[in-house]
Amino acid sequence: MFQKNGVIFRSTLLDLPGICHGFSTREGGVSTHPYTREMNLAMGREDDDDTVRRNGEIFASLVSDGRMHKENLVTASQIHSDIVRILTAENRGEGMTVPAGEDCDGFVTDVPGVLPVIRVADCTPVLLAGRKSDGSPVVGAVHAGWRGSGAGIVRTAVEKMRDLGVLTESVHAAIGPHIGVCCYEVGEDLLEAVTDMAGEAFAKACCRPRWIDDAGRQKYTADLTGMNLHWLREAGVPAEQIDVSPHCTMCDPAVFHSHRATGGKRGAMGAVIGIYL
Repeated sequence: MFQKNGVIFRSTLLDLPGICHGFSTREGGVSTHPYTREMNLAMGREDDDDTVRRNGEIFASLVSDGRMHKENLVTASQIHSDIVRILTAENRGEGMTVPAGEDCDGFVTDVPGVLPVIRVADCTPVLLAGRKSDGSPVVGAVHAGWRGSGAGIVRTAVEKMRDLGVLTESVHAAIGPHIGVCCYEVGEDLLEAVTDMAGEAFAKACCRPRWIDDAGRQKYTADLTGMNLHWLREAGVPAEQIDVSPHCTMCDPAVFHSHRATGGKRGAMGAVIGIYL
């Protein structure tokens, strides 16, 4: 179950020993520009970098109950891929207090004190946590737009967690706030692209006909939740260990940054998970 704790959301399924996590909203930060206020975690928008770093400090502290800071965060340029990086202690601060590392759309780590954070404004944030045979934790954070969702980036993340020794049956996943099937209208081109990536049956199940426009073109709604649920189950994550946020970012732009609701004039939210030091 997703619960709002002050200005961030948490999933009760990820309230696990030794692990902290959270999904930010657009509330609680120091950004003052109309497009990005209050909490924007993306560089290169309307905020200067120092403002984004201050927001990062607030977010890291909120998520970890004051035990970790912006220097623990790791971000990267997100490129709508299925690339997932394994992080070590040397990666701390990348993209926030030191230059960013390699481009990617997901992170996994088994190192305490590393806070991988992905940024979204309608795309799907997915946080993951599991245990090795000795009980030590492994965590992951994934940015899944329609390309990543179609390509199965969450399955790749679970595979990377297995590379670190995680037991698949121990993995818990939380799919955070993102644009819902209620609002995510797409065209034939997206249906064809998803078909090429994952097959016709998958595409038809996740891209449903909605209406025909004045030019006679079929319009669809894309189900990002359904795409990511499919790949999590394919990866072996038990269904009862998957939590899904009921919130659509486009439906509530007062609480969430939404690219579609604002025509791209927006900041970005963050989703972060980490292992306590």
